Amino acid sequence: MGAKTILVRGLGIILLLLAVLLIKSKPTIFDGNMNRMLPNQIGSSTGGRQVANKDDNVISSGGGETSIPKEMDKMLGNELPPSKDGRQDISIEGNTAYSADDKPIFAEDTVLPNQNPPRIDVGQEKDTVLPNQNTANKDGGQGKNKDDNSVSSANEKPIISQEKDKALPNQNTANKDERQGKNSNNNTASSANVRPIISKENDKVLPNKNTPNKNEGQENALKSNEQKVLANQNPPQKDGRESKDSGNNNAATSALPTGTSSEKTGAHIFNRKQIYKVGDELLVRIIARDAASRPKTIGGDFFTTMLSSRSPVNASTAGRIVDYGNGTYIARFVLGWPGLVTAAVRLIHSSEAVNILKKSRSHKIRRFFSCGFFDEKMNNTEWTSCTFNPIEKANYSGNVCDFSRPDINVTWYCHRPKSAPCDPPVECRQDRNKSLRVDDLFTEEEKASLLKGYTDRVEVSANISVIVQKNDKGIEPKSLPQCGPRLPEPASEGYWYNGTWYSLRCRAQRGFDREAAIRCLRNKNIYLQGDSTLRQWYSDLAKTINTVDNPNESPKFLGPTVTTNHSNNINIHFRFHHFPVSGPPTRPMNVFSFAADDIMNIVGGPNVVFVLGLWAHFCAEPVETFRSRLYGIRHAIVYHHSKYPGTKFFVRSSNTRGFVTFSHLRDNSNWYAYQLLLEARDILGDLNVTIIDVWDMSLCQWHEHNVHPHHDVILNHLDMFYSYICPM
Repeated sequence: MGAKTILVRGLGIILLLLAVLLIKSKPTIFDGNMNRMLPNQIGSSTGGRQVANKDDNVISSGGGETSIPKEMDKMLGNELPPSKDGRQDISIEGNTAYSADDKPIFAEDTVLPNQNPPRIDVGQEKDTVLPNQNTANKDGGQGKNKDDNSVSSANEKPIISQEKDKALPNQNTANKDERQGKNSNNNTASSANVRPIISKENDKVLPNKNTPNKNEGQENALKSNEQKVLANQNPPQKDGRESKDSGNNNAATSALPTGTSSEKTGAHIFNRKQIYKVGDELLVRIIARDAASRPKTIGGDFFTTMLSSRSPVNASTAGRIVDYGNGTYIARFVLGWPGLVTAAVRLIHSSEAVNILKKSRSHKIRRFFSCGFFDEKMNNTEWTSCTFNPIEKANYSGNVCDFSRPDINVTWYCHRPKSAPCDPPVECRQDRNKSLRVDDLFTEEEKASLLKGYTDRVEVSANISVIVQKNDKGIEPKSLPQCGPRLPEPASEGYWYNGTWYSLRCRAQRGFDREAAIRCLRNKNIYLQGDSTLRQWYSDLAKTINTVDNPNESPKFLGPTVTTNHSNNINIHFRFHHFPVSGPPTRPMNVFSFAADDIMNIVGGPNVVFVLGLWAHFCAEPVETFRSRLYGIRHAIVYHHSKYPGTKFFVRSSNTRGFVTFSHLRDNSNWYAYQLLLEARDILGDLNVTIIDVWDMSLCQWHEHNVHPHHDVILNHLDMFYSYICPM
């Protein structure tokens, strides 16, 4: 080997050794580039904490992934000043550290809310996305931008024509369970939110939108210029409406077999301030986790929140919850009174339990009814099965008596009796024995999951208390609108204060005594049609105008009846709504009439008031039955107002209730009741109709939850009712 060759090879070896020594010595020349963040890692500020993007107020995870959406940037003001060392104080909650302004401070191995947890048990790399889980969306996956005008895919045509005020017979209602609705705060469609997908301006389905496949339960993803909703994630839910299952959420939930855990779920103040005053808002962020403390990546949990104080006064209010579809929720409270207030968060149904409720409601039938047909020749009554579901009638093999009313959107079918004629039945009842067999469709695990929210400890881990200072002006009643229909949606419906409800929707009057009530009702004809919760209103109204006990207070009382105060020309009518009516007692059919018929047939005018209270008996029915009834009522109201524009229409909303057995909960869950309130808002909310929303009033009351609210609560309902009839 030549000397030249040896020299060249030796020089190469020497250079390689010098390079190794140079790297091991860590010269400062490399430090500047070593601080760059790897994908899915958290960037560090001077204290190693999470970086907040000051330009757009979005809390960033360091890799461009946001854990709170851009639309929440307005909530990040009023932060606490830094401590003496230039850094903010740190409070620890669970396994996550939070600074004094509640921006999370994560350790290197901590998983962000919109990221997937590492699978250490199988040696998976930290940055690997688990199967069937969603990758973090660069914009947080929180939904649509306010400037985005895109909408969801259109679903079925409603029972009433696309011009909502004209009824088309034998059409199907729009399926709001499987469609996406319009976000109440922008022009973006979110999943089944506040408004139906029919456009508000002209009630027409927007063009270029494909109808979803109802059998597969899938919809086209929301599209925008800047943001997209990830597969297996749901857009923000402004009102607690059931989330749209975009894609197959079973894959996502299979990664979280234990479901949402109230013990592991955390809640903390999102907009921490040094001083809170009456009229301010308190925002509480809820992060759902499973039993293994893993953050959930889908929404759909059914939470309730309450803010309360017990000394020196008893006061409470309910929080409005926004579901961001990725396991993160924001509860908004309006601070209505001074003093120490404490927040409580309860997990009523996990998203897994809500899916079980959806499964129950998707069955062709949950309650079975039978009706009696009188045979004059044989002088006896023959009983056959009946249903409101058009699909179920196929089981009758063509031997059907059809009592449907296409003109008012009512379907009703009975199996043809063998000997009696196919005339309208004389009496009907719920077949409890057959109805109870539906329980067999649920596994023991599903039953336990549903009952958990009502039998076990469901309080979410949260230690949230703040001092609220008096405000010189308080909450100015003059700043609220006059009570009437179609009012803007408030941040809070109101609050209880020493047994009195203070509305934040309008300038409601309180404490109507008998004389004030009679002055308000003078020369009025009031028609009430609904269930036993509306019968409570009738009972108190009858006592108010007559000062004697109403003789028709029996729980079995169906009406029709009228109570009159002749000297003041006040007439108050009541009758129970038409079937479906739950319970085993046999009901004579000649006492019932459909609300749509009554609305179109009564003589209206400025002194005529019509109140509807339809919800309690519809919880156990497929939602299409309730929608169908409401669309028929909508058409009747429009027709009535074309003749008598001065007639006042009211809807008394649903309220919370308690439960005893699995079957009772299966049919009447508060989740069902709340969905019916949202349906009523969607279908009737844009008409000249007042929806008296008593849900929040019921949710944060001091009495036990009961389908028939305490008399104290009913009196406050009626104060709201009087305030709308006789506004200030």
